[in-house]
Amino acid sequence: MRFLGVDAGGTKTRVALCDERGEVLSKTLGGPANHLDIGIGKLKRTLQDCLNEINEDIAEVDLCVLGLSGAGFSQKSCDRLRDLMAPVVPSKRLIVVNDCILALRGALGTSRKSGTIVVAGTGSMVIGVDVNGNFHRTGGWGHIIGDSWSAYGLAFDSIKEVMKYWEGRGKPTSLVCHVEKVFDLHSIDDVLRYFYVEKHPKSHLASFAPFVLRCAEEGDEVAQTVVKRCIAELVDAVEPVLKRVGSDFLSYTGGLFNNSYFLRTVENSLQDLNVNFTEPSLPPLGGALLMAMEQFFTVKEEVEENLKRQLSEEGVH
Repeated sequence: MRFLGVDAGGTKTRVALCDERGEVLSKTLGGPANHLDIGIGKLKRTLQDCLNEINEDIAEVDLCVLGLSGAGFSQKSCDRLRDLMAPVVPSKRLIVVNDCILALRGALGTSRKSGTIVVAGTGSMVIGVDVNGNFHRTGGWGHIIGDSWSAYGLAFDSIKEVMKYWEGRGKPTSLVCHVEKVFDLHSIDDVLRYFYVEKHPKSHLASFAPFVLRCAEEGDEVAQTVVKRCIAELVDAVEPVLKRVGSDFLSYTGGLFNNSYFLRTVENSLQDLNVNFTEPSLPPLGGALLMAMEQFFTVKEEVEENLKRQLSEEGVH
């Protein structure tokens, strides 16, 4: 049997094909895939480009699980996206879910039935599942209303602090220099044009998050304040989900957690909640493959280990 997993996030798209033993036959990496940000047309092109690099006939794949950033959680929403994506992903069966579902499934692995994961990538969400299979979540509101603990939110908050400095009502910060160099923004008017006229994709602004974290780690007071606000929102969002799920298992995924300073600060901030904060068993892409295989059989631990070994390589995790 052949299973295709697609983790289509706000910044990157990861694709892998495996057999029933969890042996990865082919894998590739593509660009942004949030259709609410880049549009359905560009999403289809991103997926097609990735699938062109997979050395198999996709029509012969038994099942593809496609996790889409920006997908809803209702069956109606996912079915609509499935119908739109079916011509691009012509596998025998296609299931579309929100990409955070993949992250949660991968984090739990084969040994856990319930638990919670914090997603802090281009976007953000806290999502958990209880022993009855019911999902519970906070956040995931998108960049206009929320995404407070995402890379986008972190960068957006930093830009506003720089604007305050330019207006003479904010503290000096090294963020000013980075905003000028990275985005070539030097005034309030430049920023307004960036957001209201040029309308860059979310991933463009989110790419500034590493600079914010670097400034904070180096002791910049304004950057530290921005990071603290971000993580305070994260912790506030975790607590109600943990209570509803009824498990102390808490994992994490997303680009912000690749930064050791951010991960360490989150760990310290979660201490009062008495959670079992741990690495995910599998990355989201592994979660997609697990979900696909589970439609046909119970996945054994050795299959999970095969996926873990092959999907932890740079460029796929």
